[in-house]
Amino acid sequence: MAVSTIIKTKRDGTITIKDGAGTPLVLLIAYEQGDLSVTIPGPAVSVYLDRGAFTATPALRYGDDQAVTGSFTAYLRHPTDASDEVLSDLICQTGQIGSNWTSTLGASAEVQTYTLIFAIEGTDLGDSADYSYTFNHCVFTGTVSEGDPSTISISFTSYDLYPTVA
Repeated sequence: MAVSTIIKTKRDGTITIKDGAGTPLVLLIAYEQGDLSVTIPGPAVSVYLDRGAFTATPALRYGDDQAVTGSFTAYLRHPTDASDEVLSDLICQTGQIGSNWTSTLGASAEVQTYTLIFAIEGTDLGDSADYSYTFNHCVFTGTVSEGDPSTISISFTSYDLYPTVA
C-alpha cells in the first residue's frame, strides 16, 4: 500500500469514548471543535554523564514509562442526563455515565477509566483504509467555560505507553 497523499483535516475525524463492559456503552463526541491534541512521550530517557559532560557517544538508557496525555474541546449542550451519555457526566461521574458505565479496569475498580478512539476517515477520500488511534485506560478531567458559545474542555491521561494505531 502506498503512503496516502490525502491531507487529513478536522472534518475527517471523530472522537468516541467507550466503557469497559462486554458490550461497551458509547459516547460519540458531537459538536466539538476538532482540536484534539495528544502527547505521546514514550518511555523516559535517562542520560549518564561523565563528570557532568556528555560522552562522544551519549550513554542513554530507557527509564520509567510515561503516560499519554491529550485534550479536546466541545460545545456545552447538555450538562447531565440519566438515560443518555453526555460529555459533562464523563468528568463529573454523574448521570448515565456515573451510574451505568464500567471502568476498563473492571466493574469494582476504584479508578474509572475508559477507552478513547480517534477515528480518521480515509476510504471516502480515496485511501485504501480508514485509520484510528485507540487510547486505553483513560482518566478524564475537564473545565466548563461560559461564553458564546459555552464550552467544555476535556483532558485525559491514558495509562498505556503507546496508543494502538490502525
